[in-house]
Amino acid sequence: MKILAKQLGFYLLFLLLLTFICSLLNLIGLNSTITNLLLFLFNAGAFLFLGFKNGIKNNIKGYFSGLKIGALMLLILFLINLLIAQKVFSLSLLVYYLVMLLCAVFGGMLGKAKKKPEN
Repeated sequence: MKILAKQLGFYLLFLLLLTFICSLLNLIGLNSTITNLLLFLFNAGAFLFLGFKNGIKNNIKGYFSGLKIGALMLLILFLINLLIAQKVFSLSLLVYYLVMLLCAVFGGMLGKAKKKPEN
């Protein structure tokens, strides 16, 4: 549980930094489509990386460890989206959440496969 809280804290810091950087890019005059794509790619990378780290550390199946961390990070994203955009549901948001969850599950499976066997 302590590792999970630490990973979620790192994810929140990552989100704050990414939001700040993308806001600066928007102020410079970069197209919002490009910044949205950057947000998507870096967020997917964060889900994949944290799923990978969680898959290495846990003794449960890789897809389940990725699913666990992915669901918690999606809960954070859902609450932020609810507070800021007040959009509860849309089809594009559902697809976005599913892609992020699949990235975390895939990262968990990769982490479990990469884990060295214990003697």
